[in-house]
Amino acid sequence: MDIIAFLTSLGPTHWLVLGLILLIAEMASGTTYLLWPAVAAFATALISLTGATGWIADMAIFAVLVIALTWFGRPLVERWKRDGAASGLNERSTTLIGSRGVIANFANGVGSVKVQDTVWRAVSDETLEAGQAVVVDSVDGATLKVKRG
Repeated sequence: MDIIAFLTSLGPTHWLVLGLILLIAEMASGTTYLLWPAVAAFATALISLTGATGWIADMAIFAVLVIALTWFGRPLVERWKRDGAASGLNERSTTLIGSRGVIANFANGVGSVKVQDTVWRAVSDETLEAGQAVVVDSVDGATLKVKRG
């Protein structure tokens, strides 16, 4: 079977199958690199379904759609991923910045502070005493930097 015979045999079903293969590969990789060629293959299948195009036009439509969708779609998805990112997800300590707590014990700039229901290691440049109210100023790993509050 030569290439031209294969290309002339391409129909809407072939484009649909290509789109499904690309979409499955995209779902497996999760990179959005294959998303736009998959969408272009589906759109080409719909256009090819009308019967108004031949294999050369189908290939041209697919190529133009892949380039256009990638050019416009990729920045859009990147912005959605950036804007929709859950800040503080899996970093409970960063959500504590600005929270109030009570010093459990403290000496020489290091001690522990109870914030909400957890006792955390704490450091401060200020002299603090047990029972004193503090505010979480920043977080470094599992250590809270606190100040009088």
